[in-house]
Amino acid sequence: MDVRILCPGNNWMNIGGLLANGMGGYRSPLPDGSTIAAVTGTPPALLGMDGPRLVAEGRFQFGITTPTWALAMARLGRGPYAEPLPVKAVAAFAHDDRLALAVRRETGITSLHEIAAKRLPLKVSMPGREMGHPARWVMDEILAQYGFSEEDLLSWGGTRLDDRPRAQNAPDVVPADPSFDAVFDEAIMTMRWRKLTTQYDLRFLPLDDDVLAHCTAMGMPAGVIEKDRLRGVDADVPAIDFSGWVLYCADDLPDELAYLAVRALDEQKGAISARFTGPTRPLTSPVNLRECCRDLPVPLHPGAEAYYREQGALT
Repeated sequence: MDVRILCPGNNWMNIGGLLANGMGGYRSPLPDGSTIAAVTGTPPALLGMDGPRLVAEGRFQFGITTPTWALAMARLGRGPYAEPLPVKAVAAFAHDDRLALAVRRETGITSLHEIAAKRLPLKVSMPGREMGHPARWVMDEILAQYGFSEEDLLSWGGTRLDDRPRAQNAPDVVPADPSFDAVFDEAIMTMRWRKLTTQYDLRFLPLDDDVLAHCTAMGMPAGVIEKDRLRGVDADVPAIDFSGWVLYCADDLPDELAYLAVRALDEQKGAISARFTGPTRPLTSPVNLRECCRDLPVPLHPGAEAYYREQGALT
């Protein structure tokens, strides 16, 4: 048997590699000669968004994606997913994130409305569409609600900066092209945002109630960037929630495999948690089996549920 775990990007490879170790090794219930692979690729964000389709088609047995609501959209066939995909959850991981829309204070901008009204030629750091990143898909929806697009921005003399760091949590990360006027992106728990807010004076723009209502109706939950979470956040800022990593599989995955994946997670939870430490850790709390099976965006796979119940994590 060949088991493939799609875990695009460094963070998820840390999880997927340890899951692979836990599923294999001596006395593994998999048939002799089986292989378990943690697979990454490029561009990682696009693979993360496209993962539910690849898993549903059987090209991978498991996948990891973020935010958790993206998996719910995939199962329902909403947003970027043209048709419902038969996927179920195996485990969720704590990841406390928001989509942030920040501008340099010297721009004087206090609202997204001003950008369109004044046709401001801003230099904006945000993911390009070619990245296939959920943050970019959401930003296109948000900007449309405010009456403009990247194409409009370019026509006004603005620029989309292709400066998103490859390693956002590296201690020596360069957070943005120094010429930027605005940063519209997620991963606010990382070193990148810590450096952005300490090196530059930023203002975080709130989303208006009608824009939040539009987004939540599509399946993107509202969130808040809490006061003082980052330098420059002087009050709670209404935003789109980008929290949660979720390990998932196809509906028809054999129960034994889903069970084995959670058993491996239980065995490796200390090692996984140890990979994510420090004040800007992207996994925002240690792996806790009782939390991994709760508040899931899609139904829990019955094989995974069986292990959780055996361990008393679900009652």
